[in-house]
Amino acid sequence: MGKRILLIPLIVLFVLLGLQNCKVDPKIDIASNESDSLYIGTKYTIQKPFKFPSINNPYKDSLTYEGVELGRRLFYDKHLSSTGQVACANCHKQEYAFSDGGNALSTNVFGLTRRNAPALQNLLWLNRYFWDGRVNTLAAQAKDAFHGEQGLNIPDAISYLESDSNYTKLFKKAFGRPGTITEDKIYLAVQQFVMTLISSESHFDRAIRGQEQFTQSELNGLDIFRTEVGDCFHCHTQGDDYLFTNASAVLDNGFTNNGLDSVHSVYEFADKGLGEITGDTTQFGRFKNPSFRNLALTGPYMHDGRYQTLEQVLNFYSDSVRRSSSISAIMFFAHSDGKRHFTDEQKQDLLALINSLTDYAFTNDTSKSNPFH
Repeated sequence: MGKRILLIPLIVLFVLLGLQNCKVDPKIDIASNESDSLYIGTKYTIQKPFKFPSINNPYKDSLTYEGVELGRRLFYDKHLSSTGQVACANCHKQEYAFSDGGNALSTNVFGLTRRNAPALQNLLWLNRYFWDGRVNTLAAQAKDAFHGEQGLNIPDAISYLESDSNYTKLFKKAFGRPGTITEDKIYLAVQQFVMTLISSESHFDRAIRGQEQFTQSELNGLDIFRTEVGDCFHCHTQGDDYLFTNASAVLDNGFTNNGLDSVHSVYEFADKGLGEITGDTTQFGRFKNPSFRNLALTGPYMHDGRYQTLEQVLNFYSDSVRRSSSISAIMFFAHSDGKRHFTDEQKQDLLALINSLTDYAFTNDTSKSNPFH
């Protein structure tokens, strides 16, 4: 009997240790007054979704819950703009898969921009960002946007952040001692947040996991997508994964001149895209290949938002592709004139596939929403 009594505390101890090691999303208590705990962040681990490629991003192991929460707040905070009126979230709205839904061209503190703000989703798997691929890390993307779109003034921003006890505590936990707030930490925190913007819970995803059933039209659309009938797969997938973009491929292959404009000289492109960054005239008019995921939410379409509807996009690929000297050869891989000549039924099947990739769990995830509301 005595031995049994002695075992009881040991059993309780093992149970408590087991519970302590369970993976439970901690609640971030930024109101804590425990000074020592301010320097201890909680590791945030990203799980690879089913049928997604391996995560090779070098920053994937640097995330903490506090860093993600800090980045989320910075992403939604208008005080970091020169006008106090523009946050990252102004042009990247969650309900539109973090795109600027409904606006052909986005507006920053300086006025109307020349491009459509793209969706922010599954960026963890990419290695070039913006329509023209001008940066190769998400921290650099954040820096570019803060300065280019929001007119960030660093001394003013740091002064503002240092005056807010919630921010100072999150910076300490996210980055450790000495807990100072710096310009680079601002960008690295936003990088942590956008790395968690993962869309993988659409009807399509549930169907490939065997939890739901594809309709025949959706299956037809997938067949058009991954065969030479539509020849979509060359630009909108990478091998067998379901990112639905090859923008993580070798630089040129992730950027395409898809025949939007016919010009006599490549210098006539109103926007030279990738070529503007590299200076290579064969890359003038090339832009990053977006994902098919959440396309139903992210219009208007193309880098300049010229098409309002997906029907217009399909009509373009079907019958309106235009030649230029820098048009990507892949446009002619299975179609000598670059046009797909879709039937009405094929267009409907492609729309069914596209709609199956709409992820409402992603657009309604409160952990990604505005923390100031």
